Amino acid sequence: MRIAVYNLHFATLGGGERRSALLAAHLARTHEVAIFSAGPLEKEKIRHLFDIDVAELENIVLPSSENDHAAAVAAWQPDLLINNSYTSRLRCPAPRGIYMCMFPEGNADGLEGYQVITANSAYTQGWIAQLWQRPAEVVYSAVEPMGPPTPKENIILNVARFQADVGTNHFKQQDLLLEAFYRLLPQVDSPWELHFVGNIGSAFGDRIYAESLQRRARLPGVHLHFGVSQSALRELYRRASFYWHATGCSDPEGNNPARQEHFGMTILEAMSAGAIPLGFRGGGPRETIVHGASGYLWTHPDELLKHTRYLISNPLLRRAMSEQAIQRSRQFDKSQYLQRMDAIVSRLCAS
Repeated sequence: MRIAVYNLHFATLGGGERRSALLAAHLARTHEVAIFSAGPLEKEKIRHLFDIDVAELENIVLPSSENDHAAAVAAWQPDLLINNSYTSRLRCPAPRGIYMCMFPEGNADGLEGYQVITANSAYTQGWIAQLWQRPAEVVYSAVEPMGPPTPKENIILNVARFQADVGTNHFKQQDLLLEAFYRLLPQVDSPWELHFVGNIGSAFGDRIYAESLQRRARLPGVHLHFGVSQSALRELYRRASFYWHATGCSDPEGNNPARQEHFGMTILEAMSAGAIPLGFRGGGPRETIVHGASGYLWTHPDELLKHTRYLISNPLLRRAMSEQAIQRSRQFDKSQYLQRMDAIVSRLCAS
């Protein structure tokens, strides 16, 4: 088939863009695939950051007005459109359509032409049913195995896009984790390091936020890494003992479900390398972290610090929980993602 993959956010190169690139490269083995994007793909940067080769894929840059996107996609005459652009309301200009939903923002207007809606977690699936009254199939995002672990060091890791807490940004709460780390240091006997890794968002305020973190992180032990390669990120995952996650903790009552972590791919990447996750108890992490077995869930920063101190003081527990984290992560690896998408594409192709 001729398959169009639509994503307007390749300028930021987050988890959704990695998912789009991986799927497009995979489908291109047996189909004719084009990626439709807001600007030219930085193909070498995608290879550098994600270790995904899209060099041979056709890339069609869309008109500046989203009102013209349906016509631009239709002109390529695709048999199938896969829309993996966050909050998109592009009507489906192809005979078949898959809408990949990361969270159901707004209403469902414009999605009538899609035969399949996928959800990146059961959490998202539930909110699609509640907010859109539409069925969805769970297709967990593709987790890239980051192991095997090397001898673990006194490193706490967080991997997330640096975006300011404004507008519709999916705020990752690095500032809260930085404050928690400074509280942790005098409570433990051994020296520890905190490493933040991620790309800076494209909005002006995002860079201001990242720079403010840099200014606050000048004490020893805190490191910020912007735009690192996949190989460098893998090395940090393999060395890290713990993975801290705080997305959603600014809304502990769940009054704004979009603010929660919809799935949490980096949590599972860390688990695949044996880093024990300590994630906020909300959204997708409740599906991926088995509390007390493969990691811990917390609702208040005090709990995060309590669990961290307990693990630091119990090396035998750390080794056992690290192994459990690796085993758990295998249920969400990229082969599972691609198999699920292959099955959906094949079903639509047969129809």
